[in-house]
Amino acid sequence: MDDSVKRVLVVDDHRMFAQSLARLFGLEDDFEVVGIAYSCAEALRIAPDAAPDICVLDYQLPDGDGATLATQLRTLLTDIQILLLTGVNRPSSAQAAMAAGCDAFITKDRAAHELVETMRNLATGTHRITADVADALRERTAALQAYNLTARELEVLQLLGRGLSTTEISDETHISSNTVRTHVQRIINKLGAHSKLEAVAVARGSGLL
Repeated sequence: MDDSVKRVLVVDDHRMFAQSLARLFGLEDDFEVVGIAYSCAEALRIAPDAAPDICVLDYQLPDGDGATLATQLRTLLTDIQILLLTGVNRPSSAQAAMAAGCDAFITKDRAAHELVETMRNLATGTHRITADVADALRERTAALQAYNLTARELEVLQLLGRGLSTTEISDETHISSNTVRTHVQRIINKLGAHSKLEAVAVARGSGLL
């Protein structure tokens, strides 16, 4: 096969969307779709034999998230490039994608030609995130500086955002319940809130979650 043709693996649990992506890439002379997976487990199973050059991952998958899957795929295929797709432009999603070493991050509401353009940028070694994602990351960074949260406080806040109780946060972080309560109270104070629910609402509104 021509080395200029990039092998693509599509991973998305929405079957119609995944198949539409596969058809879109299949129309391009410089891409060959070598597989479609609908879960993290399926992607990890077929990736070694499919040997894709580029993997297009949905962020939300039924058995995990795309950022974690990206890290796992890189242990199997060290030269793979990762494009992470998301239906919601959340700063935390973009941050997780970049931390996992994804090569590009784009929201699903972008036009088809932008997605293909991003894929071609990956193929030529040009990494790209869309302007709206870049804005979201800057917003989150500004919020972190404004509220002066510590790394542990941010971790606890993210767990609060997932709806975890004090006991569940304690189990997740391996710190005592009393320490969790102290962190929660500091978070509430720093965000100018009056309750955990209000603190979560403020955090979402400011781009922290």
